Amino acid sequence: MQAATHPGDSNRVDTSIGEPQAHDNPIEGRVRRNRREPNWMLDYESGEGLSDEDTLNVMMIVTDTDPMPFEEAARSKKWRHAMMKEMESIEKNKTWELVDAPSGVKPIGVKWIFKTKFKENGEVDKFKARLMVKGYAKEYGVDYTEVFAPVATLDTICIILAMAAHYNWKVYQLDVKSVFLHGELKEDIYVQQPTGFLKKGKEDKVYKLKKALYGLKQAPRAWYNMIESYFSRKGFERCVCEHTLFTKSKEGGKILIVSLYVDDLIYTGNDWSVCDEFKESMMLEFDMTDLGRMRYFL
Repeated sequence: MQAATHPGDSNRVDTSIGEPQAHDNPIEGRVRRNRREPNWMLDYESGEGLSDEDTLNVMMIVTDTDPMPFEEAARSKKWRHAMMKEMESIEKNKTWELVDAPSGVKPIGVKWIFKTKFKENGEVDKFKARLMVKGYAKEYGVDYTEVFAPVATLDTICIILAMAAHYNWKVYQLDVKSVFLHGELKEDIYVQQPTGFLKKGKEDKVYKLKKALYGLKQAPRAWYNMIESYFSRKGFERCVCEHTLFTKSKEGGKILIVSLYVDDLIYTGNDWSVCDEFKESMMLEFDMTDLGRMRYFL
């Protein structure tokens, strides 16, 4: 900014601060200032001198070695094994049935997704292959209608943990395996046979889905409807203002509280036998992983 001068004043004073002087070529004549790193970046690690462990962790974060196309994964024994496990899980759950393609119906395509799962210490946990439906090819009103499914809010989780800490209750956690494969479908949906697993002599047939697959827009809704129906049959009451919170009361003042978040749920109560009974019934009904007791800090 320059000081104001009277018209015709030849002694014009330039009081600009940090601005470049005018030149015929503004690009070539631009003044470049030496930039100083802000204080909060003074202790930033540039990457030089990292330990072998830190270097390995960085490589694991920035390097994506998971295969993309099916042909690449099919050349690896570990990924072929992962695909076989996924197909076995689908067949065990009676997710579909092989039928003739209905006239005028175009089956939806499916694709394989591959992901390496790591443990907390960076070691490889397992190689996961997931068969997904190409949901973007579905049409609203034909292939699906309602898709909304509620999940537990953070406030609900905090209240449950606070109550457990106050009354010295133990909190346990369960994880549902292949959660969306449990949701039953109301719509008639047909999908193509997955690449690499075509039925010999029946290549022209398609699968009619009885239950949901990953990628279906209504898969979360179908799963929630199923687990809500199960809780209702078992005598649970759903909270009117938090549809993922279920409670069950028994004789003697015993109470069980369950909170659902998609494929994970936590539960607690004032009697350990009620909690064990709930866990056993859930593991009989669904294929689940017992994650044990939660360690919470308030």
